[in-house]
Amino acid sequence: DVNGTISTKMKLDFESKKNYILNISLSDGNATDYATVFIKVIDVNDNSPVFGETSTTVTIQENMPAGTSIASVSATDVDEGFNGVVVYTLRGGEGKMDITTSGSIFLEKELDRENQGFYNLTVIASDQGQPMLSTAFNLTVIVADENDNAPVFSSSRYEVNVPEDEVLGRALLTVSATDLDVGANALMKYRIVSQQPPTSSPVFLVNLTTGQLSLRQQLDYETIKQFEVEVEVSDGGHPSLSAETHVVVHVLDVNDNPPEFNQAAYDIFVFENLQKGSPIYTFSVTDKDEVENARITYYLSAEDGDNPCSIQQDGTILVNGYVDRETKEKYELVVVASDNGVPQRQVMERNNFFFICNALLFINLSVRAFSEPRFSPVTCQNFTYVSIQILDVNDNPPQFTKAQYSASVCIATAQEGASVLLVSATDLDAGNNSVISYSIMNHSGDFCINNRTGEITLSSNLGHITSDTVVTLTVIATDHGVPQLTSNGKVTVRVNDINDNPPVFSTFIQTELSAPENSSSLDLGVFSATDLDIGVNALIRYSLQDDFAGTFHINSSTGKLMTEGSLDREKTDNYELKIIATDSGEPPQSASLVLRISVEDANDNPPVFPQKSYFVTVKENEPPHVILSAEATDKDIGYNAIIHYTIIGDDSSFHVGELSGNITTLQPLDYETHSQYTFILKAFNPGEPHLQDRAHITGTSITVEDVNEEGPIFDKPSY
Repeated sequence: DVNGTISTKMKLDFESKKNYILNISLSDGNATDYATVFIKVIDVNDNSPVFGETSTTVTIQENMPAGTSIASVSATDVDEGFNGVVVYTLRGGEGKMDITTSGSIFLEKELDRENQGFYNLTVIASDQGQPMLSTAFNLTVIVADENDNAPVFSSSRYEVNVPEDEVLGRALLTVSATDLDVGANALMKYRIVSQQPPTSSPVFLVNLTTGQLSLRQQLDYETIKQFEVEVEVSDGGHPSLSAETHVVVHVLDVNDNPPEFNQAAYDIFVFENLQKGSPIYTFSVTDKDEVENARITYYLSAEDGDNPCSIQQDGTILVNGYVDRETKEKYELVVVASDNGVPQRQVMERNNFFFICNALLFINLSVRAFSEPRFSPVTCQNFTYVSIQILDVNDNPPQFTKAQYSASVCIATAQEGASVLLVSATDLDAGNNSVISYSIMNHSGDFCINNRTGEITLSSNLGHITSDTVVTLTVIATDHGVPQLTSNGKVTVRVNDINDNPPVFSTFIQTELSAPENSSSLDLGVFSATDLDIGVNALIRYSLQDDFAGTFHINSSTGKLMTEGSLDREKTDNYELKIIATDSGEPPQSASLVLRISVEDANDNPPVFPQKSYFVTVKENEPPHVILSAEATDKDIGYNAIIHYTIIGDDSSFHVGELSGNITTLQPLDYETHSQYTFILKAFNPGEPHLQDRAHITGTSITVEDVNEEGPIFDKPSY
């Protein structure tokens, strides 16, 4: 202006033009002067940083290492100086990413897509002017998947129960797995890698994509009860990752097997007379099924309705009734075994079973009647033919054909070996149990019997028999069973007899006897004789040759010997007694037996002193010595005659020998002190009862004789 002030006509822009050169002229009208003005535009922070063209989306693989560069951004600021210095900051990286001063975005930590699939970043470019200006740039970081996760099954072990008759192709269960990856890395395929136990062809099939396990081969519980299948799932990544799971298939039993006997027919042998409830046989029946499907129920049937047996549910046949071989030797039975499964396994309906079994029995019995080889019934695995043969037990003793046999023999015509009679017995048992042997009880010297035929013959001419007599024999019939059974038969043989045998005392009779004294009516025993004759000729009477004034008595019929009164050893210490046995024949015959009886001593006599009083004189001052021998006597003997002595009364000066009776002084006697002693001497024995005698001793009585040993003594020492 006229004042020389330069002013701007518009807003200056440093970024458009940084300086100006003005040529100014000054004129007063006359003269003109020129000047050049240099104008420098000073920068003001009026421009924010500006990002260059950069993609707003970046993709990076997960699991890249820290420090990996993700992207690079660049911003410019047209200002100058600090106003144009650009500084970068990063937001949204969540500590996983950062940016350098040059705008390079890098990883501080590895990224995991399965935790976070993308990040929204904001890069801020700020200048250093005052005030600071900044610009934001939004960048999306997409984390690309790596196949870093293997598939995972929902369970490490699966279990499923499958009936053995399950339909082929039926789905059993579905194994499922998940994969945290995506895309091809998460595309899973299933396959079976192993099967235990192994089979010739796989039993199971798994769907490649769904994991559904189905049945490919028919199951059989009786062959394999459990399968263990390893199923693998693998993803589509490279390399592919996989996992395995364990599938346990429990095969459930189905009642698809009937019971089976181990043979088509059985021959059983049992002894008769078994106790009711006795087991005779246990069948071995198998059923490949299990539990109720294999629990067997048995039924028993007889063709003729005669069945003494029953069968328990463990297959054991028991005897229910009386089994007697002599009544019936064989039973033909049929046993049926049915399981308890659903449905029940048996070849035929139960009502039809017994009809068919009876028909089989009829056919079997008919064929066996006309041919030796055994006919085998039609093989139905749940019934069998049983033949029970009853074996003989020696339960029947022989029986004589008569209750009593009798015969007569004339002595005049009797000859050794002559037949007397024949006895006979029968036995209902069989085999050795029915073989009979004969014998005579209490072997007879006159008769013998043939042990096979039962014929009784004479074994002597009976010459020793002189009068009519009756001989009774007991014949024993014994079978050969175990144990042997016997029965007795009575045989009476009449024989004429004479009294040609005297009575005989046994040589075993004790003839040396002892009896206690003082006891009345002692029983000394029975002394009987025997007579080989019979009847009156054998009737014996007994007597004593000397009864010693009625001291002894014998019963004439029995031979019982008694004492009539008490025996006294001190009068008679032994007796010799003769017993006479006389038979009643004509003429009579007799025998005698001599007894020697010793009388046993009893303690019935006391010791006796030869006198009741003793008088002894002993000089004073004599040393101890024997002053008297007082010996008692006892009529008894032995222990009862042992005598002991003792002093009753003053025993301080005298002593008596316990067994000798010798009385001695114990010390010198003093006449001036004691001039006479009197005491009682007792003699006794230790026997029972305790017997004794006493004698009076007075000096026994003992008188002490004075000896002149003392001089005269004045009454006073002085008068």
